[in-house]
Amino acid sequence: MKVTPWILTVLLFLPVTAIALSKSEVRAIIEAAYPGARITEIEKETHKGNKIYEVDFKHDGENLEAIINLEGEIIKVQIDD
Repeated sequence: MKVTPWILTVLLFLPVTAIALSKSEVRAIIEAAYPGARITEIEKETHKGNKIYEVDFKHDGENLEAIINLEGEIIKVQIDD
């Protein structure tokens, strides 16, 4: 299959947010930041108008909730009630 140069140019200028993280990538982000974490739920949601992943997990005996943006940054971690 031949890819024309204009297709490559378009792909280079797509915003990063156009390519979403997979749930396995989200899992890897949490496991890297919180070794030994046990993830109980990963949901894709909207937070303050932006698409995010909300991750519920247990770490060091605490129930936590993380918000991760589509660029893979952990925006917020808090105790989950």
